[in-house]
Amino acid sequence: MIDTPKKIISSLIVSWNQYYRDMLDYSGSTKVKNYSHSSKIIRRFNDDDLERILELHDICFGNKKYNQIFKYSQLFRNIFYIFEVNGKIVAFMGFYVHNKFEGLHRVQKATGFSLCVDPSMRGKGTVLTILNESLKELRNNNVKVVNGCIDAHNKQSLAVHQKFGFKIVEKNTQRCGPETYKIELKL
Repeated sequence: MIDTPKKIISSLIVSWNQYYRDMLDYSGSTKVKNYSHSSKIIRRFNDDDLERILELHDICFGNKKYNQIFKYSQLFRNIFYIFEVNGKIVAFMGFYVHNKFEGLHRVQKATGFSLCVDPSMRGKGTVLTILNESLKELRNNNVKVVNGCIDAHNKQSLAVHQKFGFKIVEKNTQRCGPETYKIELKL
């Protein structure tokens, strides 16, 4: 049984970590609000997209954990990208940006937190299109590094990301979880 001081310290650490994460998110989101958008192929998230995004998220990931979708579609709506075919959302890719230091320089690092393609559009180049256009938009807005997590058993997704130059930097990280790869691309 954990004694009371350990419970208090543990609770404080969890609270501090959440506060720190919220500050990183807020700091990154203020910069993203000024991002430009030039793609004619993908567009930014709109509030009216939420219902379809949640539907696709459930199809792709089979769970009801929508907290990232809710939070980041609002904070980082300028880099939550939508791909439509005939007016229907068939794919989305969401990112968040944090400012990090590399040596003495502060750089913008994006993390892709969700990429989902409607099953009817798989195998038709949809992932290549949304990923390519998303990376162009991030590069145009001075993002220097893009990170993400991929299920180690999803060989197809790993191959597509590697085609774009992503490298595996770690396996089974605390952030990504067991049976995953942390990937990174320097833009």
